[in-house]
Amino acid sequence: MADVSALDGAGVPLGGNAWGVFGQDGAVEALRRAIASGNLAHAYLVTGPDGVGKGTLAHRLAQTLISPSAEDPTVPDLTTRVARQIEADEMPDIERIALGGVCDESNHDHAADNSTRIRICQVRRLERVASLAPFASPRRIFIVDTADQLQTEAAHALLKTLEEPPGQVLILLLATDPDALLPTIRSRCQEIPLRPAPYSDLLAVLEDDPEVADPVTVARLAHGRYGLAMRMKQDPTFAVLRESATTEARRLARASRNERFDFAERFGGAWYRERESVLQTIDLWREWWRDVLVAAADAAADLSPEAKAEATRCTPADALRALRAVQTAREHLLANTHAQLALEVMMLDLPVLTGDVPAGRGERETVTAG
Repeated sequence: MADVSALDGAGVPLGGNAWGVFGQDGAVEALRRAIASGNLAHAYLVTGPDGVGKGTLAHRLAQTLISPSAEDPTVPDLTTRVARQIEADEMPDIERIALGGVCDESNHDHAADNSTRIRICQVRRLERVASLAPFASPRRIFIVDTADQLQTEAAHALLKTLEEPPGQVLILLLATDPDALLPTIRSRCQEIPLRPAPYSDLLAVLEDDPEVADPVTVARLAHGRYGLAMRMKQDPTFAVLRESATTEARRLARASRNERFDFAERFGGAWYRERESVLQTIDLWREWWRDVLVAAADAAADLSPEAKAEATRCTPADALRALRAVQTAREHLLANTHAQLALEVMMLDLPVLTGDVPAGRGERETVTAG
């Protein structure tokens, strides 16, 4: 699963809620109320940035429905074999549909063909399995991870299932960019937005974790997302890559026109060799400018000191312009626009800021060196 739950070494939930989804108390309590009242929707759309807890929330909901605590049916019993199977995506009545996942076509290998979209054949498998009675539990649960990456044909096929869902089926869509979904899909789901936790809250938890060597840096780079913080804890190189990408975003905002175009040429060439790495960098730029925008619009926002400092050097309009430029470049790249051209347009649209940028702890040479 993509996100990491907030449990201590004894399996006790952290973060103020009974499911251990850090920073998402409101979402957890809303779902617990729906379970208690018997008013659970047939489909939910869980939205929010990568690492914020979407996958953890979906798994906790599934665990609660299939392996509830004897004392409180709105809380999962995580000690059972079934709960552990769900955590590991090994429970037969719970199926995860994601990029590179399985379908019913014997000659398809989506993991090997580097699929960048969820294919219609994968959704057709969902339709087929959804029509079957549950194997070992009261219902079937489908977790559509990265639902915003559905092929157009796959999205329309999924819509048919959402319009006429079997009674024993629950569908959970997880999306970073809900605007990429068909409006008709969104209208048939109950939306649960997850938002990053305040910087100070995440920092406090990381400071209490003896395995986090540099909690201040991890909290800053995680942008309020516990799942990302845990990835950096487990793989320190991930933190270095994130810091390097943030440093690049800040440097580009201070670079000359020629420097920007030189970067666009190298980065555009990297797109054809290291597509996923380039997308990851662009997504990190998007996160950075989103934080700067919030800090520029609200001086009291609980964000990292670096984002607040950058916000003093630009207006909210500047930060919004940068965010839109990065997002547009991402969309153009995925639409197979010429990579260098898409990036040059982004460079022209970025604002020009002043002030020095501190040197990052690592550079993404494989991406930026061309």
